[in-house]
Amino acid sequence: MQVHPDIAALRSARAPQRQAQAAVLAARDAWLAEPGMRAMLGELAAYGAGAPLEACPMLDAIFTGQGEAERLASLLSQHLCAALGENPLGHPPFRFGFDGKASSIQLARAGRAQLMLQAREPGPSEAGSHAFTDASRFDAVLAGSAQARVIRLVEPGVAGARFSEERLSLQPGHRLAFDLSSETLLVDTVDRRLVVLRLLRAAADPRPGREYCAASGKLLHQSAGAIATSRQEATVALLGRMGRTDAAPAMAMLATGEGDMSLRWQALREALALDSATGFAALCTIARRGDDALAGQAGALRAQLLETYPELAQLEDKQCPA
Repeated sequence: MQVHPDIAALRSARAPQRQAQAAVLAARDAWLAEPGMRAMLGELAAYGAGAPLEACPMLDAIFTGQGEAERLASLLSQHLCAALGENPLGHPPFRFGFDGKASSIQLARAGRAQLMLQAREPGPSEAGSHAFTDASRFDAVLAGSAQARVIRLVEPGVAGARFSEERLSLQPGHRLAFDLSSETLLVDTVDRRLVVLRLLRAAADPRPGREYCAASGKLLHQSAGAIATSRQEATVALLGRMGRTDAAPAMAMLATGEGDMSLRWQALREALALDSATGFAALCTIARRGDDALAGQAGALRAQLLETYPELAQLEDKQCPA
């Protein structure tokens, strides 16, 4: 295996790597020391806690005015690109990702708000679905050009949603605002690498995210609005795949408690699969509640299970008395 001389040098001594990383971190700190940066980060904290954009003058200037977003990005490039140019093996001091077509750098995060720099490579994009989340977003186009559409959810529905669309030609200087619960930006074709500064804020108590088929409007997928809830769903599903029958009582308690409906339904399904008696008892409890949003679904599933497995009626008589 061939090893680049620079990599070999790092493997033989740790000092060069530490020096490179120190230089990159110093570049980040120099950017943060530029005029207005500390104030902007303070406003990001306020915005992340729920303050309106109008109450944050720096952020408002960045995402509704002209020049400030470009200044912020230009200063970042000056400091960081110079440091990485001199230290190509230095690790960028921000959370970042690249999938071959799109890249994202998280510049800052505070509370429910994130400030990100995103780019898309030239070429067409094929999207067969439209996704909506309970969040707000502001975009400042810094460079490049692209053909895009604003997709608006006119009439949601499980059987078939309806959409409207507005075509846009994205150019440097464009400022966009979206209510992501009913609007999304679909980039069809990137003519020149598109670079966008983005401000994203999740709702305080986010509703589930939804993904619809672009052609039919059919609901394809629904996911928890909060990351913590998504983690819980993944944990519940993993315990189910592991066959952890000892987890069934805890899942039943989660299903019959309060909280996100998607998480509760997932817990109920896994409880039924792991321990039919425990899961069916939880199902009966939910179905009998007149004020539970899951009562209708639970009642329908209960009737379906009783038709398919008549022996469950004995459990119902024993655990779900009339």
